[in-house]
Amino acid sequence: MNLTVSDFNGQNLKSACPIAVLFQAEWCPFCRGFTPIFESLQKANVTSAMVDLSDLNNPLWETLGIDIVPSVLLFNTGKIIQRYDGVAGRGLNAVIIKEIISKLKMLQEH
Repeated sequence: MNLTVSDFNGQNLKSACPIAVLFQAEWCPFCRGFTPIFESLQKANVTSAMVDLSDLNNPLWETLGIDIVPSVLLFNTGKIIQRYDGVAGRGLNAVIIKEIISKLKMLQEH
């Protein structure tokens, strides 16, 4: 699922369902490497979405305090509960994805 600025201004992220959102940009080589790893969340049956921040004037950069891409923010009832800024490497990416899956599944059970 792809999200836009209006999704963050409305009710879309305020549902009871926890969600992981990847903020990435087309021009970012690290994003291109991380996106397929992030897409593995779909196989884990947790809710995930992506936001393209290729436009440096996108207000979400400032609104959400994103200063590096790729970044993953976990939302629950519209609030940021965890953030993962930047990417270190493939090994760490797998650890981050496992942690995200674990957190989202725990939140879904409550």
